Order: sequence, then structure tokens, then C-alpha cells
Amino acid sequence: MSEQLRSLGEFTAEVEAMTAAMMTEEPQEIASMRCGEMENTAGSYGQYFGTWDIAHGMLRDYSMYTLYPITALAEDAEIDLISLSKTVDALDPAYSNYLRYSGFPKMGKLAVELRGLIRASTSRSDVVAALRAFTAYTNRLQAWSFHYFPWGLGKHFRYDEARLQDAPLPVADLGATRACITRGQRIRISWEPLGITVNATLASEENPELCGDVVAALPFTVIQDHAVVTGESMYAWTPVLSTAPIHLRERICDAPVGRLRYSQSTGQKFIVQYGPTTEDLSQPVLGEIDAADAGKLEQVGRAVWDSTFDNKKLIWMTVELA
Repeated sequence: MSEQLRSLGEFTAEVEAMTAAMMTEEPQEIASMRCGEMENTAGSYGQYFGTWDIAHGMLRDYSMYTLYPITALAEDAEIDLISLSKTVDALDPAYSNYLRYSGFPKMGKLAVELRGLIRASTSRSDVVAALRAFTAYTNRLQAWSFHYFPWGLGKHFRYDEARLQDAPLPVADLGATRACITRGQRIRISWEPLGITVNATLASEENPELCGDVVAALPFTVIQDHAVVTGESMYAWTPVLSTAPIHLRERICDAPVGRLRYSQSTGQKFIVQYGPTTEDLSQPVLGEIDAADAGKLEQVGRAVWDSTFDNKKLIWMTVELA
């Protein structure tokens, strides 16, 4: 059967299988890009860093800020399928076609097929399933792209030490509160090959739907990476795709050591804060690591920073029920 004739269900099954294969193995597209082995040798004057840099940013915006909102719209019964299809046709091609040229030919081909299948579909459930699968697929590509991006170049672009010492604290938010999570589903988080394990409580009462989505996916093992803007915070792209309503958020800069956050809108990230942060955006509260274990996090954080910023040695985070 040709791809043009297959169903949304068949499309979804293929994409889910491709995503599953990427959970523990770097996809060929990422390896080819970082090693300068793309078939079309995109890049001016023989260099490929510019291609890599722009494609990495485009992939981030495509997965997080285009496909995820489209998926959320698809789940909204007030949005009819014709309007949804027109939205996809308006927003998708600029990203998927450029990425097709810049190292992701399979993704580009799948995006064209998906737009056609959505256009022809009368089943909301099939459309939602396909969009969820394709969003998860691009999230997983982005996870690998983020890990292997040469963030170590940042050592050449440092602030003056005097500026760092004099930098103002985040603006006070009169409505900000520090959440305290004391009751909820218990989980265990471990990092290998570091051999470090901590226990935590999920915000099952404060954000029950979000925590339910995470628990339903347990156990999972994913690459652990480090934030490059926020401060002393680690995150990992999960296999979850949650559009759950959020009832409790907390400013990142107000959160304590050991805070667990979950960012639906930036790739479905499971986030662990291990030290000071400066970002004043509010994010969904997922839970809190036990105070008795919080002291272990700095060692994890430093190792993960080296992994993301320097040596690229993979550190795996496993989350499971306690």
C-alpha cells in the first residue's frame, strides 16, 4: 500500500514505532547532522554549523510551539476539523519543509502526508492520535538534538564577573508563593551511571490530571540534560504527551531545591531543580524530592552540566513508582 493511500491509524503506528526506537538510540538524522554527513551538504562555503544551528532552533520551535498547540486545538471539540486542517496547512509547511531540506527528509515527508490525511479525515480521534504521535516524534528528535548541540561554545561568550555579581534579582511577584508538596503518589528517580537515587512526592492533589498522565507512563528511562538559560536546573524530554489542565504553577526562581516541575509547552519536560535559578516564568508544579535526598542533587547536577555542556557522555534518568 502506498503512503498516499494508507490510513491515519497506519501513519500513527509507523510514527510511534519510530519514536520508540529513538528512546535509547540516537537517530541517524541527528548523528548525520552533528558529524557533517547530511546527504545534501546544506551549508554555505562548505561549513555545516550554520545549518545545524538553525535546524536545531527550528526543530525546537516546530515541536514545542507549533505541533503541541495544534494538538491541543485538535482535542478541543469546539474546533471543527476543517478549521483545524486549515490551521495545520497554514502553520506547518514553513517548519517541516525547511527541516526537510536541513537534515530531516523523513520528517518532511511525513509532515506532507499528515497534512493530506488530516484534510481527508472525518474522525477527530484519528486526527488527535496522529498529531499526538507526530508531536512525540519531533519531541524525541529535539531531545537528541539538544543533547548533542555544541553548547560548550558558550565558554567563549561569558558575562564579565562584575556583571554577574551586580545582576539584579528577579522582580518580586506579589502573587508568588512557594508550593509545599506533602501528600501524593510516591516516585523514585535514579541516574545512571552515577548510581544516585532519590525519592519524591508528586503533586497529586494540586495537579491531579498532570500527575495522572505522568504516572500512567511510568516507568520510563530518558536522557538527562541540563538547562542552559535558567540556572541550576535539569530536564529530560519524557515519552508523555500531556495536555492536562494546570491548577498550580510556581515561578522557577521561587522554587526550592528539590522542586519537580513539568513543562508541557516546551517538549514535555520532567524538570529537577537542584540550586539557584533566575528565570521568573511560572511552570506547573509536579512534585518535590524528599528533603533527606535533596543533598544528593548537586552531584547529579554538576555531572549533568558536564554532560550537556562538555563531554556529551549520556546520563540516563529513570522515573518509577516507589
